Amino acid sequence: MTWTTGLAPGLIGGGGVAVLAGWIYADRVPAAAVVNHRGRTVRTTLGFALAGGFALALLFVAERGFRSDQLLQSEGFAALWLLLALVAVFAAGVYDDGRPSRVHGLHTHLVELGRGRVTSGIVKMLVAVGAASTAALALGARGWVLIVAIPLVAGVTNLCNLLDVVPGRALKFGLLTGVILLIFRASVLAWATVSAAAILLPLDVRERGMLGDAGANTLGFVLGVLLLLELPLWGLVIACGVVIVLHGLAETVTFSRIIRRTAALRWLDDLGRIPVRGPGIG
Repeated sequence: MTWTTGLAPGLIGGGGVAVLAGWIYADRVPAAAVVNHRGRTVRTTLGFALAGGFALALLFVAERGFRSDQLLQSEGFAALWLLLALVAVFAAGVYDDGRPSRVHGLHTHLVELGRGRVTSGIVKMLVAVGAASTAALALGARGWVLIVAIPLVAGVTNLCNLLDVVPGRALKFGLLTGVILLIFRASVLAWATVSAAAILLPLDVRERGMLGDAGANTLGFVLGVLLLLELPLWGLVIACGVVIVLHGLAETVTFSRIIRRTAALRWLDDLGRIPVRGPGIG
């Protein structure tokens, strides 16, 4: 399975326009309104635009596969299964964005589950595992690759959500990851990630909208799928280990504390963002 289209001019142009148009018309969508790190209420419209861009990319792959020879038809079916998984992840994020009472932290969610309360975070977690399983099987993962791929894709899905606590942080991570993967292979999903993140990043850092859990989880899911497509088994094992360590840091030290104490990361994190006056999360 190649998932490549050279420079993919149709995806770069059509996908980029679709993402931008998605943001313009997203104000007509009943997206949740969330108070951000500066205390400003921002709607989670960018998540709808991001999901639309990725859906277009997967439909592009499916259409290309079905109108090609028999060999590429399996690629078309795989793209449709990925699209179904992506929609499920996005829907779970929309559900979580709309909850009036929010519980934060994986440990806290598990504690609440032990008390018999199914939080929106637990729903999101179950959907992420199901979507990761669907994606891995659709892409032909079997044996040890399947065993490693499921926690990797589900973990990266949640990782972007953990990063998305200040404007632009998750999209900057997605953009940099997409560029690195694009250097090794010009895949459709890598082009979609880079073009979507590049267009939406200025809107995110200037607080014209936010990803919300729906957008952050969708971005993370696609990045996880990209890692599955690009890495051999040993690379998947290393990536999975890194994701587990990062989750541990997020639960203890927190990403924001690490970023604020590291000059290069702090500069990148603040780049383009509206400054916080007084104490803030940033």
